[in-house]
Order: sequence, then structure tokens, then C-alpha cells
Amino acid sequence: MDKRTLALDVGDKRIGIAYSDPFGISLNPLPYIENNDKVFENLSKLIKEYDIGTIVVGLPLTLKGEEGEQARKTKAFVEVLKKHIPEEIKIEFIDERFTTALAEKHLKETSKKSKRKKKLDSLSAMYILKTYLDRKNI
Repeated sequence: MDKRTLALDVGDKRIGIAYSDPFGISLNPLPYIENNDKVFENLSKLIKEYDIGTIVVGLPLTLKGEEGEQARKTKAFVEVLKKHIPEEIKIEFIDERFTTALAEKHLKETSKKSKRKKKLDSLSAMYILKTYLDRKNI
């Protein structure tokens, strides 16, 4: 059986998370985790628990498609993450420029205002995952 794919929306304070089923059909958001001194430990646990084979990380490019400060922070985060996970796990980046906007639009249409912020990071991760899986299955 195939392993699952995990998507990360890396922010300075929180990491949005979503994962696929082993076949890449269903997408499931998980509650965000705090980007603190336990973030790599927490991610390692999730990777084991959900039998992850690939991690897709949203790369926040500028509107011109260039890497800015946040993209550099995300790449630095991934370099540290690699030291905490098995080396056979594949890590890929995907352009995430519009995932937050899509997630915000979705939440405005479907959620109460008070619950939107808690869901935004992981819903963004779900859009990152959907984009990745759609491209992979073309």
C-alpha cells in the first residue's frame, strides 16, 4: 500500500497541516501546531502516526514568482525538519501563492467568523495538498 502525503503551511507562529489517504483521493486537515521548540518533535510524531511517505511544503513566493524573506524562512525550516525525520521521506515544495486567499474565501462562505482563524492554516495546507495531488495525477 502507498504511503500518505502530508502538506505543511509553514508560518512564523503556526504550521497548518493536512494529509491524504494512501491513494491520494481524500484530503484531511488536522489542527495546526504551534511553531515553537516542540514543532519538530510534534511533526515527527504525526509522520509516524499517519505513515507519511512524502511531505509537500507550501513555498510562499512573491506575486512575481520570486523567493522573498518568508520563502527563505520556509526553506530553512525544511532543512532543520530533514534532520528530524527518516531520510527516505521525500520533501517537495509547491508554490502556495494563492492558497491562503482560497482558504479565506472558503471560510468566509462556510464558517462562523470566530472559528475562521483557527481553521485557516490547516485549510491552506489542504489547498497546498490538493494542488500537489492534482498536478501529480495529471
